[in-house]
Amino acid sequence: MKSKVQEVAKLAYECVMQVKDKDFASKYLSYARKLPSMITHNGLLVTVAFAKAKKEQAWKTLLEHIESFLRKEGIKKDKKDLIEFLSDCEVQEYRLITKRVLGFSIWLKRIAEGEIKDEGKGD
Repeated sequence: MKSKVQEVAKLAYECVMQVKDKDFASKYLSYARKLPSMITHNGLLVTVAFAKAKKEQAWKTLLEHIESFLRKEGIKKDKKDLIEFLSDCEVQEYRLITKRVLGFSIWLKRIAEGEIKDEGKGD
């Protein structure tokens, strides 16, 4: 039996391993480092909208990882766009989702820093 923390860490590890050898891995690392502070300072919805507007593979992949986390946690069950999904949430639900995604993003950051070589290609 695994704890919730172990499950979140495992998913974050699997997500980072998917991009570790990709050509955009360095940018993914850079954005993964920024993600927790962006969520904290700007909010989850604004951060998702910002990431989506960038149209870069690294941001797109980070959004896919957030969405997979929400699906694995049983939070997002429909096929709505992530922005639409978050916009439709009640305030308390949105706060809970933000807190959970923030925790997941911290794991993504930690694991990416350990697994992806920093080539200085990020912003």
